[in-house]
Amino acid sequence: MRWLHDRSIGQKFFISFGVILGLLALSLTALLFYLSRINSYVDRHKRITVPAIVTAATMQRSAYEMNVRLHLFLEQATKANAIDTLAQLNRYADQIRSSLDLYRSTHAARTHPILFGMLTEHHRVDLVDQEDRAISQIDQALQDLAVLWSAALLLNTTIAVTPSPSMNTDALIEQLFDNLDQLVAAHRDIDVEMKVEGDLLLRQARLIALGLVAILGLVITMIYLLVNRQIARPLQRLSVTADRVAHHDLTAQFETWPSRDEVGTLAASLSSMVTSLHEQTAAVARKTKELEAFTYSVAHDLKGPLREIEGFSSLLEKQFADSGDAQTCHHIDVIRRSALRLTHMIDALLKYSRLEQQDLPRQRFNILEMITTLISDRFSGIQGPKPKVHLELPFADFYGEPVSVRQAIANLLDNAAKFSRRTLIPTIIIGGTQTATERILWVQDNGIGFDAAQRDKIFGLFERLHSPQDYEGTGVGLAIVKLVLDKHNGRVWAESTAGAGSTFYLAFPERVEAVVSRLSPAQPIS
Repeated sequence: MRWLHDRSIGQKFFISFGVILGLLALSLTALLFYLSRINSYVDRHKRITVPAIVTAATMQRSAYEMNVRLHLFLEQATKANAIDTLAQLNRYADQIRSSLDLYRSTHAARTHPILFGMLTEHHRVDLVDQEDRAISQIDQALQDLAVLWSAALLLNTTIAVTPSPSMNTDALIEQLFDNLDQLVAAHRDIDVEMKVEGDLLLRQARLIALGLVAILGLVITMIYLLVNRQIARPLQRLSVTADRVAHHDLTAQFETWPSRDEVGTLAASLSSMVTSLHEQTAAVARKTKELEAFTYSVAHDLKGPLREIEGFSSLLEKQFADSGDAQTCHHIDVIRRSALRLTHMIDALLKYSRLEQQDLPRQRFNILEMITTLISDRFSGIQGPKPKVHLELPFADFYGEPVSVRQAIANLLDNAAKFSRRTLIPTIIIGGTQTATERILWVQDNGIGFDAAQRDKIFGLFERLHSPQDYEGTGVGLAIVKLVLDKHNGRVWAESTAGAGSTFYLAFPERVEAVVSRLSPAQPIS
């Protein structure tokens, strides 16, 4: 077992299947061996036993016909037909003698070593002796009958002139019948022994087959238990631990693998990986706390001086407003607006940082009501021409974190309104669609659009395609949109052509549960 522990998984399975295949080969060999023996038994039965009985029956029939012919002659004995009768009797005798010679050379048990060995194993050599005696006595009776018939023909006008030869003939024929019966009986008993041998071979074949099947079943059971103990159960525990690690439980520990194979190496590597992850997570947690403290400190430390700069620049602007020095007033205005823009950037960066550190618990909510309220709040107090907003959302039920989703949609609405305000009739369309796995929101405007090559750049933090003098903004709005979608494991992308408006898509993964969607017809909001 120790030697097996040090093998690889491939080698273990190779050895296991090799043992199983070896046992199967051994089982097949044993079955073929016994099938060959059974086939040999059937062949011997066809070639020896059945022909032997047929030959003995043929001799009995010839002897019966000979006896009938003899008694018919004795009833009407004349010298005229004596010679013909003797010739017929000798012909019957020759037939019996020829069949006996065939029997002796082909069917006798003593002439077949395998058959003789089988009878010896069964302790039935007496059947062989009985067969030999019957053959000898049949041959002797045939010889005595031939001598008797020849002498009777020479001494008398008929075979039955004196009673003595007739009586001797009947006795010899009776002896011939008795010996033929003994021969048939002996070979029937030999046939019985062959059937016993056949039954024995079948029983042995069954026992061997059952034994090999039992051994094969035992080996398969042992291999199953070994694989279950050495591979399956440790793998199951390994997968449970890996699942805990996948769900951010870094306190989980991978147990030592019981053997030095590929999975053992993997378990050791995973243990090392978990240890490294635990250390890195602790380091990241420390850095995150330090970064939070740093962000808070920088934000508050910067906003104080910026407020002072903005406040004093406002005072200076009022002071120099009546002096008529246009250049000085312009410089002061640039200082004030730069301070305000930097303040807005700090606020946006703090908002992005807080969102990045938050967990977003998701729930079901009515997004149709949310967007309707958002449009009313966003465009109710706007100065100048208001954009015309169409809401074409085909569902109301939505799964996500309401606050962050509202923030993402608000940022897209602000962008759409900002970049379409210079068109003749600013128009914004909010629509959506749903699939088996996602619900997609899209916000479309008829504004200035952008080059399609810039569509990945616009979602970067502080990335801007226009100068602050042309379009105000901090470059954080779309970065927050992308962060919200990342937090929801969703997707965000944009399609646009310069001068032909833009369309932003938000794809949120759908929760696996039955959702009853409430359809909303297209309707203008403002």
